Amino acid sequence: MKRTLFLFIFLITFLSICSAQQYVDLARIEYNHGLPQSFNDTTGTGNFSELKLDLLAPIVVNDYFAIVTGALLERTDVSLFPGKEASLYGNMLKLGANIKHNEKWSGTYLILPKFSSDLKKIRQRDIQIGALAFIKYRVILNFNYRFGIYVNSDLYAPMFVPFAGIYLLKNNWEIKAALPINAEINRQFGAHLKIGARFDGINKSYNLNDCTNQYFEKMNNELGILARLMFGNFHFQFFGGHSLGRSFRTYAYGDRFDLAISAIKNNN
Repeated sequence: MKRTLFLFIFLITFLSICSAQQYVDLARIEYNHGLPQSFNDTTGTGNFSELKLDLLAPIVVNDYFAIVTGALLERTDVSLFPGKEASLYGNMLKLGANIKHNEKWSGTYLILPKFSSDLKKIRQRDIQIGALAFIKYRVILNFNYRFGIYVNSDLYAPMFVPFAGIYLLKNNWEIKAALPINAEINRQFGAHLKIGARFDGINKSYNLNDCTNQYFEKMNNELGILARLMFGNFHFQFFGGHSLGRSFRTYAYGDRFDLAISAIKNNN
């Protein structure tokens, strides 16, 4: 499909708990829908929609240590090519710890195994193993630097994504950034409304058991405007924007790179 696509996103956040950035999402439901777009090289149009359920269940041991458990369940419905629709699943477990090292430094460390395929069968190539190290350095209350690395055994290459950013909350303005993965800036109006802009960078791969020795790669950068309505522990978010450099492609299973660092892929 073409590399640009308009997106609508509806998100519900519920069962939130307070933190230095006002809340931590314990459960989120998210639905994305893309307007039908024409394919690059053939006639006809393709569709795209995505449903996510993101769960987090921290177990607080003491003021300095918490066990982190959770799951991310995703379903993506997409047109692989004219006349061929597919439902792809990314079902991930989260297991790790949140550690407060001292008054300035804290970190979240996760192991992220997942099934990533059409689930027509369950095979070894459906399984991907990821990990995340997310470090925060608190400068003052409501301001910290954040950096870390995400790794995953994607089908196109071993993926490494170093990231860096900040968190700042001041005078009803909030900035959350961990680039190149995501970034958001918003302003709060009254007790129940935030308006802002958000960026998300996405690159994922799925094994296609329904096809002969192929996998699917989803890559896009989503940029748009958001409005978040907040009612106690329930948050409702509406997002509309434009996808930059979107690419939905299928490849032969052995067609891969030696290494991928963020969006840069390399063969030795």
